[in-house]
Amino acid sequence: MGIEFNVVVLNMIVLTIAYGLVYPYRANTLKKISIQDSIAACVSLSVVGSVFYNTDMRFSFIVMDVNWFWFTLVTFLLLEVPLFIWYARRYHLPFLDH
Repeated sequence: MGIEFNVVVLNMIVLTIAYGLVYPYRANTLKKISIQDSIAACVSLSVVGSVFYNTDMRFSFIVMDVNWFWFTLVTFLLLEVPLFIWYARRYHLPFLDH
């Protein structure tokens, strides 16, 4: 579980920087957050991909084994959803742009 743990920690670091340092100053609409979330996901995927691209390494994800891309993306999204809900409530994010 060492490799999986490292990927989850990386995702947590990227999301902490995004939601703790960047978004409060840059993201005040759903559109801006979704664009910056895409950038944050790409950063995480790029770092993990730079290590595991073109390898047959399998990551254990609950009941099945997946490759590095899907493990990184799914864990990123699972960690991000609670942070987004907290952020939206904390900063009274308007879900619809008027």
